[in-house]
Amino acid sequence: MTQTATMRARELPQTDPATARANLTAEFVALIDLVDGLAPDDWTRPTECTGWTVRHMVAHIAGSAECAVRKSTLLRVYASAGWNSRKAPDTFIDHMCAAQIAARADMTDREVAADLKRWARDAPARLAAAPGFIRRLRVPAASGAPKGATLSWFLDVINTRDVWMHRVDLARALGVARETTVAEPEAVRQVIRDLDTDWSGPPLALTLTGVGGGTWRIGAGDPVAHVTEDAVAFLRLLSGRSDECPLATDGDPSAADSLRAARVLF
Repeated sequence: MTQTATMRARELPQTDPATARANLTAEFVALIDLVDGLAPDDWTRPTECTGWTVRHMVAHIAGSAECAVRKSTLLRVYASAGWNSRKAPDTFIDHMCAAQIAARADMTDREVAADLKRWARDAPARLAAAPGFIRRLRVPAASGAPKGATLSWFLDVINTRDVWMHRVDLARALGVARETTVAEPEAVRQVIRDLDTDWSGPPLALTLTGVGGGTWRIGAGDPVAHVTEDAVAFLRLLSGRSDECPLATDGDPSAADSLRAARVLF
């Protein structure tokens, strides 16, 4: 097995508010450019998120941006999702997304596009401006967040990650090339950081190729394998969307098996 000197992924710093604001702004600009180019028939195209069309996905992102700007909307969506600290994270998130989509059910497609622009304009700045005492609050374990995560993780990491991954979804649904932004390398790093934070599999070296790629150590101890994969394909695997990854492995094959079974919250 080829040995590669790397840093532990969990040692990467969490995205800071200023970087998060710039990255989310860039992601929204790219998303809006894509949405502005949608033809009428494009809105009903199915995506790889079960049961969601392109319209559902855009409506969800618009709703998420509104939640970032309007606290009253955030509280209403939380209430409609039936939040409690014991509810499974996927169930809660599904209910939140459903509420965001339902709130736009009576809008035309172009009104949904305009709604996205309305909230995306201010969302990055509002999230970055969240006060320190809010940022330091611990996230409930039932949320699916990595160990030790605070609300700063939701504010500075998850929001950009969500828009970025949904742009991947939309590009695949539409059969178009995806625009890359300055946010992509940081989005990749933060996913790998979260993976290593909760990792319980064998230690390994992970090399991701493409935009945002790099090499990191996952797990404590000397790597038993070196696994190589395309960055976007690997993040789609971790999100549970698809398993299209060969996970080329030099060394113990159990390392690839553990990666294939791993999940990170998106």
